[in-house]
Amino acid sequence: MKILRYLVIALALGFMGMMTAEIWPQIQNLDFRLRAGPTLLSLLLLVLLFLLDAYGWLLILSSLNHSPPKLDNIRVWLLSSVARYLPGGIWSYVSRAEMTYKQGVDMASIGVALYLETILLAASSLVVGLPALAMAGGYELQWWYLLPVAALSVASFHPAFLGLARRLPGRMGASFSRVTLPAFSRMAWLYLYYLAFWCLFGLVFALFADMLHPLYGKDWLAVGSSIALGFFAGFVMIFVPGGIGVRESALFLLLEPWISAPDALLVSLGSRLWIMAGEGLSLALAEALFQLRKHLRPIRRT
Repeated sequence: MKILRYLVIALALGFMGMMTAEIWPQIQNLDFRLRAGPTLLSLLLLVLLFLLDAYGWLLILSSLNHSPPKLDNIRVWLLSSVARYLPGGIWSYVSRAEMTYKQGVDMASIGVALYLETILLAASSLVVGLPALAMAGGYELQWWYLLPVAALSVASFHPAFLGLARRLPGRMGASFSRVTLPAFSRMAWLYLYYLAFWCLFGLVFALFADMLHPLYGKDWLAVGSSIALGFFAGFVMIFVPGGIGVRESALFLLLEPWISAPDALLVSLGSRLWIMAGEGLSLALAEALFQLRKHLRPIRRT
């Protein structure tokens, strides 16, 4: 697995490096300026999206009959999100499990919650990202094509299917055996929540891309949808730290039919810095609120 992980990283980064070297002269000639207002707006919207993603974790825990402190676990989610950049690809899950356990949630529920979050994010990002894949391949987009995929995804969240995880070997199977799974209606609602999340993420990403390269007409749908599919590629390559190189390579291939290769490379590489900045600001906000509450508690008691 370790050899495969480093091979994927090397191939993805090698592809991006090759493309960068090939079109670097064109990138140097690009005429773009990041305006302070739109840049700040895109970062603020990105912070909101990360908070919504973190809140989704709370909703999943709630569906498993746990109600940990909201601010504490939003902070836990953001801290563990940063940990995904560490080599190995598992530290985000390990750190969140440890910190959530300290909030009073049992390990069996945490294991199931992590599993549910992963498949909810992956399934919803695939559905939202399919238009980008179809349009990049030159196919005429027919919205009804998405319905079977979405319906199949929803059906897979039925307790009858989720319950099959009890047969998994090791701790995961044991965790599912000890936890009461959410009702199908609850899982369907969570799925809709993450679908809405990816749609919003696509809109904000398109706003970011529009700052670097003006978008027109169908460009907005193709570019906005591409970020979800890029993240799906990162979910598939779960052993790659933070999806580094994989997401950017997927984004470049999806964007290149709609915007010039230099702009596509600029947007795909710039999105990594943009997202990391959004993560940092989200974590800073949650940490500031956490510390403020911590200092206000003794004052209230007196």
